[in-house]
Amino acid sequence: MSVTDKQVATLTAQLAGRMDEYKRLYAELDPEEVGHGYSALVGAAAAIAVDRRFVKDDEIADRREVIDYVAELRSRSAEAAKDLEPVVAEQLILHNLGKGDISNFDARILFPTQIIVLAGLVADEQYGEAELTSFIQTARQVADHWIANDQ
Repeated sequence: MSVTDKQVATLTAQLAGRMDEYKRLYAELDPEEVGHGYSALVGAAAAIAVDRRFVKDDEIADRREVIDYVAELRSRSAEAAKDLEPVVAEQLILHNLGKGDISNFDARILFPTQIIVLAGLVADEQYGEAELTSFIQTARQVADHWIANDQ
């Protein structure tokens, strides 16, 4: 199994802010698709976005920079402040940087945290349509590689 075009379209719609389209496409995904291909795509996209934001010239950001970013992300809206658990978000980012531990967190909290962090990082980049498409295609390649190696 690999990432499907529908999963790519779903994440693209979400990250582009086309929420009605995103909700419709997400509702069409079956639970197995969400739990496997789509979650791999989201994870790959989040890992790439974290690297792009927190690794500059082979220098990995320190814990303070991650904490400050999560605080700023939570300050963007009341919804983000309510939905984004700071310790989970910080550990998720640090884990992607090889510095954090997410083993104590349940997937039911990690997945929505990945989505919020990913959406924030992508919004910060202000991608145009072509850049967003390229970003998601790169994430798809990484996710497909992860899936192939997981089987």
